[in-house]
Amino acid sequence: MYYYLSKILGPLLNPSNFLFLILIFLFIFFLKSKNRFLLNLLIINISLIIIIAFFPTGLLGLKYLEKEFIVKKEHKNIKNIVVLSGEDKRIIASIRLAYKYPNSNIYYVGGNAYLVKNEFNDDPTLAKKLYEDLNFDMDRLYFIGKSRNTIENFKEIKELNLKHKETLLVTSAYHMKRSMMIAKKQGIKVLPYGVNFISISKTPLINSYQVFDVANNLYNFNTFFREILGMLAFRIAN
Repeated sequence: MYYYLSKILGPLLNPSNFLFLILIFLFIFFLKSKNRFLLNLLIINISLIIIIAFFPTGLLGLKYLEKEFIVKKEHKNIKNIVVLSGEDKRIIASIRLAYKYPNSNIYYVGGNAYLVKNEFNDDPTLAKKLYEDLNFDMDRLYFIGKSRNTIENFKEIKELNLKHKETLLVTSAYHMKRSMMIAKKQGIKVLPYGVNFISISKTPLINSYQVFDVANNLYNFNTFFREILGMLAFRIAN
């Protein structure tokens, strides 16, 4: 029940969606009542949207999540590369690691998190096709379980009984802090290998206007907010 409620209510927990929805309601009620208190709330709401959309608040938040995983330690004798489903960049990174560690296998962990499932949104199916398209040796690849979220992912990882000194965990850098927190709580030891860093930019400050994007700022803030919300929810529940 919790899973289905989270999927149905999830879009409302997206801060951008929530703020714009509140903006619409406040504007409608203010037009009807001309209430001074509603006007103040409307101004606050618009101010928050402007701050999130026009300033790199989300990027700063993502930097906090990603910073401790920027420097990757060199490891020897890696036998297991565990990939959390979700993004193609994780798959590409896992293949690169598999070539670096020729005696290793890849464990792709995750299922379909959508309420209505089909072949076009089934993550393992899409992942398998990408591995095949990249000519990866499928004998070194294992698809694990039907987990729908990070907590379920680690329950399935725990059942693999992999030696932690031989196991790399591959996931997006912004998602690694929450992943490691869940792993620790479940008594799982893995070596973090963050990919797809968002907060690292080599763009000179003077050229930053060329990559300015309101939609991207909102996306970054939403990503940061979801991770923080997930971490808080996990701490409260455990």
